[in-house]
Amino acid sequence: MKTLHLSITLILITLFACIQIHLVQADTATILDTGAPPITVTQVELWGPISFYADGVKSCIDNNTSIGPWAIGWLELYNTKNTTVLVNDVDIKDGNGEGGYPQITLGPNEHCYIQIQDRLTTRIGVGGGLGNGAPIHDNATILFSYSIQPFAGKTLYKYSTPSLSDDYGDTRTWQQIDGKWIFKEANIIHEFPVKTTLLSPSRQVQYGIYAKDLNCKVGSVVIIKMSDPTNEYLQDNLACVTSSSASKLVDRGWGVPLQAMPIPNTNSTLYYYVEGSKVDRIVPDLSTHGLTLSLETTGDSKMTLFIPRSFIDSPKIGDYASFNVTSNGNKIDYHEHLIPTDRMFTILFKNGTSTMQIIPIPNTENQG
Repeated sequence: MKTLHLSITLILITLFACIQIHLVQADTATILDTGAPPITVTQVELWGPISFYADGVKSCIDNNTSIGPWAIGWLELYNTKNTTVLVNDVDIKDGNGEGGYPQITLGPNEHCYIQIQDRLTTRIGVGGGLGNGAPIHDNATILFSYSIQPFAGKTLYKYSTPSLSDDYGDTRTWQQIDGKWIFKEANIIHEFPVKTTLLSPSRQVQYGIYAKDLNCKVGSVVIIKMSDPTNEYLQDNLACVTSSSASKLVDRGWGVPLQAMPIPNTNSTLYYYVEGSKVDRIVPDLSTHGLTLSLETTGDSKMTLFIPRSFIDSPKIGDYASFNVTSNGNKIDYHEHLIPTDRMFTILFKNGTSTMQIIPIPNTENQG
């Protein structure tokens, strides 16, 4: 009897040992890692226009199917595997800080987009006059860390881009193509049918889009009805109308059109609208980053200028720069609103003004 009991005990021990060995081997097999991150960053927008809008895309963290028009910075993620992957512990570090994100589900070889900067996080200071300015867009390394959790373990991954810079505030992005990072026009992967709906002008304004970036239907132009030509702080009304309607409305004095004029000897364009005057000529001063405008006036006037920061900003001035604005050589008041791509000036000036100058004042002078 003792011999039978001993035999049964030895058999059970042997079976238990085999089961243990089998479980350990299975556990080890499920967490093996080849070292190649399954999810990579394939496109980076460090500083884009707030008017940028892409529809029919897959959002990484919600059910949205669009980017923008409020997204200033975003990433494109790509699942390199031919299987669905659940991504946890998502963390993104860039030049603007660090942020954690909820679980991401990516199908086989699928792309998704995640917003890292928007108009609110790069707000333009208290009251909208001055403040944080453009997002960090120079020498920014994007570090994307996450975990993949199979049945019997967790594998941690880190994927880092090289140092990237974008000084233009346009729709060009950094893209990983054949293992190299190339700066070119954004390439959006549309996973869903693209809608043709265009946001109304009022809705675009609510999202913080300014007159120069307003999107209208093909064949339509932007016209501005100034709320009060004597008040530089009141917001003007924007509308999209056909070209023929715009001419009639301007003739009737209902509004003024948004106009564009190249800044000579630069790659920049000045956008503006003005009531009671006409801009004849623009003369840039490349040494001071200033502008001189030649005007014809028919009465007291109000003008709003969108001067590209790529032209007017320099290392000698910062986001809190001030400006010397003169009318016929006499200093006048102005209201300046700093936006990511431009400095928006609203200026009231008197009838008879023939010359207006806007000259940045270096920080050394600003400090008094």
